[in-house]
Amino acid sequence: MLAKAEHLRVIFKNSLIVLLANVSAGATLTAGLWSAVPHSRLLAWLAVLAVFHGARWIVTRRLPRMPPDVAAVRQREILLLAATTTSGLVWGSAAILFYVPHEPAAILFLTLILVAMTAASTALLSFHRFAYPVFLGTVIVPLGVRLAVGDGTAPMAVTVVIPVYFSLLLILSRQIYRFTHEAIVTALLRERHALVDHLTAIPNRRAFEEFLGREWLRGVRTKRPLTLIVADVDDFKAYNDGYGHAVGDAILRAVASLFRQAARRGTDVPARIGGDEFGLLAPETDPLGASRIVLNIERSRDLLARNTYKAWPLPTLSFGLCTVVPSDAGSAFELFEAADAALYEAKGAGRNRAADCRARRASSSHAGVNTTPNCSPPFVPGASPRHAESPADSLGPGEVLGGR
Repeated sequence: MLAKAEHLRVIFKNSLIVLLANVSAGATLTAGLWSAVPHSRLLAWLAVLAVFHGARWIVTRRLPRMPPDVAAVRQREILLLAATTTSGLVWGSAAILFYVPHEPAAILFLTLILVAMTAASTALLSFHRFAYPVFLGTVIVPLGVRLAVGDGTAPMAVTVVIPVYFSLLLILSRQIYRFTHEAIVTALLRERHALVDHLTAIPNRRAFEEFLGREWLRGVRTKRPLTLIVADVDDFKAYNDGYGHAVGDAILRAVASLFRQAARRGTDVPARIGGDEFGLLAPETDPLGASRIVLNIERSRDLLARNTYKAWPLPTLSFGLCTVVPSDAGSAFELFEAADAALYEAKGAGRNRAADCRARRASSSHAGVNTTPNCSPPFVPGASPRHAESPADSLGPGEVLGGR
């Protein structure tokens, strides 16, 4: 679906070129047949062609950036096919309206322009699987029928050549589509690989920073809380040294699975920040909801440790939590610093713990991460965030997880 969205984006992006090409070709056809076809008919047809493609360009210009949404992609695909069909019918009507019997020069000129239009549209319309065949059929079928019923050897000769010529163009169109599709898919995969940690199959640090920056800006607009949870595997180096790097990799994959399971909403983003440090970004989540997420991760870890791991124990985790209401005065980087400081506070207090951010009250220039000495900033009433089921689920600063 992302590849199809990219195909459509390329076509819509070049709508101005399509407008200019159609108007230029239409004006050329009108000028060339000016002495053979009634002027009113030529001008009316040219006006329809120009108005349609002008409206098409205006509509495509106003389309918002393509979202990765199935319904939106299908809607724009339908729009493209409808516009392509209409454009083909307008050009196909020229084969009927402007065909002048017993004037070979006018017939050949009309045929030349129509053939040139269909050939010129091969490159752009081939970015869609069906757009070019639709345009080709609506233009060439009326022309072929009109030439077939006409008199003279020249029209008959063109009628014989046209199927072969446009069959070759159709084959070329399919090859262009396959080539561009493979190139787009390769680019998408390369981008995915650049944003996904290859070991744990969750977003990497680069993707995490992009999501964090985007959600910070969204929080500035909505004035809703943004929670960041960072975690570290306790004594990971000792596990790596004692059991080997294969066990270390298995531990990282297991922890990644815990964070992936904890990201239950589409807006939640789990990530491997680096080494044995993981993060979870939870928009519209207040401090109680953040504590609930941490408890769920710890309970899942305990269950996994009891049911799966026998040869070596699954290490515990330490957590740092921070919830803020983003503002223009602060930054996403300050939020990350506050959560990371809380993490190291938890590790310094004995590991296997969760600590809320205890950042000092920032100066007026850093008021965006407005954390109090004991907890995250208050939740904005009416924002309807995710929160814990009861106050008992909330973890105080430095509190030991799981009752240990």
